[in-house]
Amino acid sequence: MVNKELTEILNQLSEIFSEEIFNLKMHKKAYFNILEKNKDKFEKFLDLIRSKWLEFKKVNQKRVIKKTFTSFLYINFHQFFKLYLQDFFGFEADSLELIIKENISDDTLLLEYKYHLTSEEIDLYEATSKKVKGNLYGLLFFTGYLYLLTDVIGILIRKTIGEKILINLDCGIIKNEDDHNFLNFLILIRSDKKEVYVNYFYMTLYYFLKQFKGIPDEYYDRLLKGRERLYQIALDQYPTVKERLANLLYYFYKKCNLLENFCPLLDFLNFVCSRVEDSSFSKHDVIRKEFLDNFDYTIEKKNSLTRIFDFLDQKSTLYSTFQANNLPSQKSQFNLFLLIMKYYFASGLEAFEVSDLLFLPETFKKRLNQHNKSVKEGVIGSNIINDINEFINYFAILSNSGDINSNFKTIFNKEVSQMNYRFFRSFLKSFNTKFLSLIDKENEILSENPKNELYTFNIIVDHISRMLYVLIDKIFLTSSNPDDSSKNFIDPRGRYIGKNIALRVLELFIFQEFNYSDDIWPEILISLNANKVKKDLKNIVDIPNKSFYNDKDLTKFVTTYNLQSLSPALFFEEWLINEIILPLNKFILHIRKLVKDPFNKKEITEQLFNYFRKDRKTIDKRTLNELKFVSERLAQFWVRKSN
Repeated sequence: MVNKELTEILNQLSEIFSEEIFNLKMHKKAYFNILEKNKDKFEKFLDLIRSKWLEFKKVNQKRVIKKTFTSFLYINFHQFFKLYLQDFFGFEADSLELIIKENISDDTLLLEYKYHLTSEEIDLYEATSKKVKGNLYGLLFFTGYLYLLTDVIGILIRKTIGEKILINLDCGIIKNEDDHNFLNFLILIRSDKKEVYVNYFYMTLYYFLKQFKGIPDEYYDRLLKGRERLYQIALDQYPTVKERLANLLYYFYKKCNLLENFCPLLDFLNFVCSRVEDSSFSKHDVIRKEFLDNFDYTIEKKNSLTRIFDFLDQKSTLYSTFQANNLPSQKSQFNLFLLIMKYYFASGLEAFEVSDLLFLPETFKKRLNQHNKSVKEGVIGSNIINDINEFINYFAILSNSGDINSNFKTIFNKEVSQMNYRFFRSFLKSFNTKFLSLIDKENEILSENPKNELYTFNIIVDHISRMLYVLIDKIFLTSSNPDDSSKNFIDPRGRYIGKNIALRVLELFIFQEFNYSDDIWPEILISLNANKVKKDLKNIVDIPNKSFYNDKDLTKFVTTYNLQSLSPALFFEEWLINEIILPLNKFILHIRKLVKDPFNKKEITEQLFNYFRKDRKTIDKRTLNELKFVSERLAQFWVRKSN
């Protein structure tokens, strides 16, 4: 039986979120309202937290070595969490299972949980998901529900005990064992690094505002003070980084293993490896001398680990190149789409099927064969792939349009940012599948020698984490003074002076909060503070909304690595066929059929114009002229293919 209170709560929430944007970070008001409705019980719950904290502080005063909030929550958090979910939000207390809790430092605590879902609960959550699907952005409602509830109890504990802490559901995934479903999730409790993020925001805002005129010098001075404060924090923390770095990598190890996915480490690995490339050291030399030579491994096993690292290094570079272009505006999103298209289509069909361009070429061939066998018209062959590649060249004209999304949606039935998000999800799914198959392949090689112990996923993540540690240590941590590490770099007096090295080291820890490419951190931080920026500069400069990620975009960043989606992503190879090749081929054939004279550019232009305009009820003169221009340029593709 499903708890009656849970049914009532979910019905209430589905009504709210069917009308409002469901945003993981912003919309906690509804949950606080539920707590306030149970006022007496809520006050008793807060009193329990308060009394336990006062008791802890009293005992702590007598200790020679003082304990921190992590020790307090190590003892008490599970009790608080269980009561909170059961008494206020309709969870079954017996379904919540604490797997392990680890106090990995004085300011970081990890708790791994399972919440066992009954079939009735699954039906209820799936029904709620369907009601608010348009506002969930692919997120399973149960996962989002628990994510937000964890944020809320974090706020309650923080305010009640008066400590600067953060408590979040860091990652979660629905798993199945013996036809039984459960959410496996990790709660991260750590000290609030607000001062770091505020001053990092000031630094990024300083550079961001350079594109606008009229910003007062006094405002810039404030931002520059923030930048200098950030440098000082980085320098102050630098001497103690080694122990904290080990804790950080252990956190990533736990996260990857829980998700059974290497993707959370992908951007971090690229960040480290790209800095090694700026140094005078070789990645292979450092890994071999500082790490592999410490093990009594066979030569083939050491070579195997090197091959696995090289695969991750190469693919993380590619992925981070795409992520670096994942900027807020429509134009930036369209340029990212063009970059992806040119990278994959430039080499033709053969590259899809036999080269290492794709992670899973056999999946591509299988899906393509399925399509080709199922149609009489629209068979995909090498000529079609070449046509699509050529069309993309003409399609680039859309970047000069003021209404990219409307034109893009006419062909692909989705906005360009949504298309790119689906690309990233499918890319990461195929990447991780390829990574797992690579481990299996290396195990086959190792099994030929009985001296070799075979790999598991956990062992590989552990080894890669340790490789990253020795690389960071070698280039960044020569001594307790960052100036001593400058000599490790090709540009010791420019980008890699001491304070910049200290800042790069500090940025390693920012990956725990912003688990994606550092190239887009400035835009994310500025977007999270968009209202503040606009308010501060209200009568000075008008910053367009296109400069900021919207709530929907920010939610996607949270869910990409961390949370279970409503429906599984396609493999990248399937996405390429289903969402790119087939729609584009259909569009090209459709326009070709509409045209009586394939050499008549004017007729083709008119058909394109009508096609792009068909679903628009109103259109202003400027957009009309843009549409005519785009249609005229695109028409050249059909004329060229007819010659």
